Amino acid sequence: MDITAYENLVTGYYLFESMPDNVSDNWFRYICTDGKLCKEVEYDYQPAVDELVFSCSITGGRTKVELFKNGGEIKK
Repeated sequence: MDITAYENLVTGYYLFESMPDNVSDNWFRYICTDGKLCKEVEYDYQPAVDELVFSCSITGGRTKVELFKNGGEIKK
């Protein structure tokens, strides 16, 4: 699985499972995934070797999901 697939998984989790229905702006979260499961974590979470942490936000109505930390084993 490449990083884009991880990013897509996290985006779906962030937008559809993590976010309450009444939020449309200013929603910031860090989401960790191992490619199968996603979970919300704090910014200082240290990912395991097979995990990635993404910074997710909605600002001004625009969704932004970007790689924040790589546990080390997953390559671009």
